[in-house]
Amino acid sequence: MQALKVSREKNPNPKKIRSARARQQAIGHELRRLFDSVVQEPVPNDFLELLRKIEASEKNPTGEGSS
Repeated sequence: MQALKVSREKNPNPKKIRSARARQQAIGHELRRLFDSVVQEPVPNDFLELLRKIEASEKNPTGEGSS
């Protein structure tokens, strides 16, 4: 929220702008690092089974042959 306040000032302090940008970059870096680690995790078997059931029901919308 501080970055929004800085950008609305008529004559923002360059040090405040650099500080806000540095914080935003640090937050962005950490979020990317966290997201990358989550993407590398395997998909749980229960979730894969649920996806298979959904796919099967889409192929057979009448519900015949479903378990």
